[in-house]
Amino acid sequence: MKTDPDEHPPTGEQPPPAEPDRTAAPADPVGPERPDIPQAPRRARFASVDTFRGLLLIGMVFTPSTAVGDHFAFLRHAEWDGITMNDWIFPAFLVTSGLSLSFLLRNPSKQATYRRLIRRLILLVVLGIAYNAYGTSWFDITDLRFTGVLQMIGIAGACGAAVVLASRAMFGEDKMWLLIAVATTVIFLYGLGLDLISCEPLGRCSPYLSFDSAVLSTNHVYRTGQAGWDPEGLVLSVASSAFVLYGYSAGMVIRRIGQTDRSGTLLRIGTLASLCFLAGLAASAWAPANKRLLTPSFALLVSGTALAVVCIIYLLIDTSNSPTGDKVRRRITWPIIAFGRNAIIVYLFERVLLHAGRSIHIGDRSIETRLMEDILPVGAPAVHEAYAAVIACVILLVVGTLHRRRLYLAL
Repeated sequence: MKTDPDEHPPTGEQPPPAEPDRTAAPADPVGPERPDIPQAPRRARFASVDTFRGLLLIGMVFTPSTAVGDHFAFLRHAEWDGITMNDWIFPAFLVTSGLSLSFLLRNPSKQATYRRLIRRLILLVVLGIAYNAYGTSWFDITDLRFTGVLQMIGIAGACGAAVVLASRAMFGEDKMWLLIAVATTVIFLYGLGLDLISCEPLGRCSPYLSFDSAVLSTNHVYRTGQAGWDPEGLVLSVASSAFVLYGYSAGMVIRRIGQTDRSGTLLRIGTLASLCFLAGLAASAWAPANKRLLTPSFALLVSGTALAVVCIIYLLIDTSNSPTGDKVRRRITWPIIAFGRNAIIVYLFERVLLHAGRSIHIGDRSIETRLMEDILPVGAPAVHEAYAAVIACVILLVVGTLHRRRLYLAL
């Protein structure tokens, strides 16, 4: 658990950004961070980044536990092809991982940076395996799944960071066009493999599952390989670095000119979002959007819409010069930012609470059943939303307390 003793006031509470110096040289968001170009303060945070991450985590709490029967279908995964809110949330979270990575790697790379990236990858993989084991196999590794959401975040983030560091080694600086080109190439090459490599049943499987099974063994992949795909498989996790690189590219713009050129920031990120979205629509003619297989159309449509949301949140939160509006904004975003700044705690704690609610019994019924049947004053299906709200409030009590004390779990 770490504090931020030397940074500006906590996210969502920093003073309004200063007006840009009109006499300064124009900022180049894809060029090197030259001293003659106005830059965001070294330790400044942008509330929009933490707010977006917090909104995604709150959405995660409400999915899929509230998607019951025929109700709240948008909170469930699509039957096969298509995009629902539940399909969108996690890949959009990978975009925020790229946004955060752009701030982690803003300084010249040092040995400490490499050590932190390696440590982060290892810790996410270990936490992910422990998450899979909790409440299921309890570390009986016979059929313990080794892949998962946290593992995917670690692998995709590590691959994205490797691309960034390699581009710096080649050009001496970040090249936004190169990162976008690599991300797009990776996702289309991955999609080409989906199209050219056969598997059974045709159209309902991933050809990359055989590679995952060969490396990890069939017992340690999603549903022991019976599903025909692994939504967080090894190859798919590497391809998901595209989300990270798109997010990193947007983060470069925010980091470099986010406080000095607001219209330029919106224009550049908005352009990237539009290009991703239009490319996703075009790719839909090749293969429909599908989360389980990570088709190119899905990756591009999610990236485009996620970056569009980043633009909207940045416009609403990080561009205000009104003291009154800034005060209102802090009050509204404070609980959301509390979620966003302790993402790992939110993710793990939700699992603990859900499992505890189902496994701990009071008399002949579980805590979850008693809450929904006896305590929450709403009927089905809204009672499931109410139960998710209770879970969210308990989590907020914890992360809100940590946020007030400026304590954050940073990997």
